Amino acid sequence: MTLRADIAVTLGAFTLGADLTVDAGEVLAILGPNGSGKSTVLNTIAGLTALDRGRITVDDAAADVTVLDDPAAGRFVPPERRPIAMVFQQYLLFEHMTALDNIAFGLRARGTPRAEARRRAHDWLGRVGLADHARHRPRQLSGGQAQRVALARALVTDPRVLLLDEPLAALDVSTRHQVRRDLRTHLDGFDGVRIIVTHDPVDAYALAERVAILDGGTIVQAGTIAEITAHPRSRYVADLIGTNLIAGTLSGDTLSTADGVAIAVIADFSGPAFAVIRPQSITLARTVSDTSARNTLRGPITDIDRLGDRVRVSIDAPIRLTAEITARALDAMDLRPGDIVYAAVKAVDIDTYPR
Repeated sequence: MTLRADIAVTLGAFTLGADLTVDAGEVLAILGPNGSGKSTVLNTIAGLTALDRGRITVDDAAADVTVLDDPAAGRFVPPERRPIAMVFQQYLLFEHMTALDNIAFGLRARGTPRAEARRRAHDWLGRVGLADHARHRPRQLSGGQAQRVALARALVTDPRVLLLDEPLAALDVSTRHQVRRDLRTHLDGFDGVRIIVTHDPVDAYALAERVAILDGGTIVQAGTIAEITAHPRSRYVADLIGTNLIAGTLSGDTLSTADGVAIAVIADFSGPAFAVIRPQSITLARTVSDTSARNTLRGPITDIDRLGDRVRVSIDAPIRLTAEITARALDAMDLRPGDIVYAAVKAVDIDTYPR
């Protein structure tokens, strides 16, 4: 089974254009900054937002295609008739219902007899480890327990597609690790299409096989975690994985940026390119030092972030850079925000690839 979603939606001044294909048994994580359109992607697949253009289909192994939304053909399947279940960021459990009745609600809405709906809801309470919480109302549940009830409510209807919108965002840090591990277990037991929206790369690493990066209403990069980490293609992705990304044009062994900054590199191709400079490859000094590094950029320190015995130093050089040095080196140089430093990096330590 495969979900194919060619999405084109305009909401006020915001335009979303995304093309996704997700197979059964696969977990796709959609990452992106706030306002990038992540939740809108889920809403269009679920039928909560209609397409302006495009097409959303689900097909099975027998090659039967179910069209869920196709404006050109005048086809739109309402949310309650789609083989799709969604877990919302705030879970949206009914406060006046018990955990059991919350789980049974989706079945009852589809016409399942009350006794059968409650039997299946009981079964799912057991599967998510909450058999003794059947009579508890949402306010009596912890954040992790509420999330499991919301997940059970979605899965009890036997959907073909499961959508999760920031499933861990409502949890405190102390419980997120355990709930993330539990969620992985439950997702592994679902053999349909699974799509997770998150802003946390840790969630993507722990839960997904493939990632799509959404920025400004457009998918700017998609692939495995390893592929995206090795070759980021946007500033957002570079910041997400903690590296420096420079866009420019390669000619010989020089990368020239749009602002006219020339970076010495080692490359075997020419044309539009990205260059990645890992923070650990940058050395800092208060004065111009005698070094073999072919690149030295001068600028003020804008931020210092201590991470145990390592320190990330942000520099507003002609190219914005983040260097990572030891806490001992920071203290030895007595660096503070506002200080002028020289950032040096060897050409051999810069990775380049085509844009």
